[in-house]
Amino acid sequence: MDNHKKKACAAILIAILCKKRTKRRRWVKDWLLKRDFYTHINLLTDIRISKEDKDYENYFRMKEACFDKLLVLVTPYLKKQDTCMRKAITPEEKLAATLRYLATGRSIEDMKFSVIMSPAAISEAIMDTCRAIIYVLQDYMKIPSSEMEWKMIARDFGEKYQFWNCLGALDGKHVAIQKPRLSGSLYYNYKGYFSIVLMALANARKEFIMIDVGANGRVSDGGVLFYTKFWELYQQRSLFLPQPGTLPSTSDIFPFVFIGDEAFALGENLMKPYPQYACNNEQKTFNYRLSRARSVVECAFGILRTKFGVFQKNINFEPSKAALIVATSCYLHNYLIKTSRKQYLTSSWKVETQSSEQLLDLEPTNNRNPSRDAKMIRQKFCHYFNNEGKLL
Repeated sequence: MDNHKKKACAAILIAILCKKRTKRRRWVKDWLLKRDFYTHINLLTDIRISKEDKDYENYFRMKEACFDKLLVLVTPYLKKQDTCMRKAITPEEKLAATLRYLATGRSIEDMKFSVIMSPAAISEAIMDTCRAIIYVLQDYMKIPSSEMEWKMIARDFGEKYQFWNCLGALDGKHVAIQKPRLSGSLYYNYKGYFSIVLMALANARKEFIMIDVGANGRVSDGGVLFYTKFWELYQQRSLFLPQPGTLPSTSDIFPFVFIGDEAFALGENLMKPYPQYACNNEQKTFNYRLSRARSVVECAFGILRTKFGVFQKNINFEPSKAALIVATSCYLHNYLIKTSRKQYLTSSWKVETQSSEQLLDLEPTNNRNPSRDAKMIRQKFCHYFNNEGKLL
């Protein structure tokens, strides 16, 4: 076979192979390339222009001014350069997608049709934005670093709820998540579903002083506190708690305390109710006063669940990412209380304080052997609430 025939055969073979070659898959769907045209950002721009503030607030769970301020803060940490292949997702688009996810809890697959991003891009944008929000809002949630700061919290509890020397209300909730891969029953809680635990300390203004989130739902509810950074600082005596002081109308000295419910162990600096089944009238009065002051943390959780729809469904992310989402919501809660308290706390959404399956109370713990000093301190508060500190 001469060279001409060889070349002709080779050309025919190449043509046949090219014809059989599978058509290369597109790297992105056509409609996703038209993000600027289809995105919900265009709708939001029209809402801004029309001055429909309530619609904007319903969409993001915050006022336009709060969104704009937050956008300025996170932009340096979310901005990326365009490439020759595609236009980068803007900080505004990332923040809008994240806030909409937190507000609704919608599935990522469902959200792609309104934010015009692929599910992978949405997930990445949410995680990046959550990290940025927590970083820029650090000052909106800080454990007090001096006795004076703790005393300011105690003063609020005294003036608003007549529970003096109270440094904060402690509570925890199970947050429902999807079953993590290869986790067995590690995150399976006492109510029969998978969860991570959110532990929080709240002040009298319904703001979170401290949160700790991510403990697996299977861990003993009474023991969750012992794994938190807060408890570590307490054990190391690094919280700068105030020295014991007097209460109104008495010269007796009382320690400063935190308050919790039946899920926690009674301690010298942690008061909990007397068991309901064996209460006398004085102890019932103590329980009422404690419950009244402790309602702030229950109310904070109720607001959180009502304003952020992500708490009304299972969070479909792996535990570490779910914990980041929960923490971000708590930081936003504080941010919105401080920047638009009236609108945030009195908006049209009904605040719920009861538990739901997605935000469930911790299981009560049996604290059979509290220290003698802890029991005496509780009894001392009980006596005060029934005598010098009695409500008129």
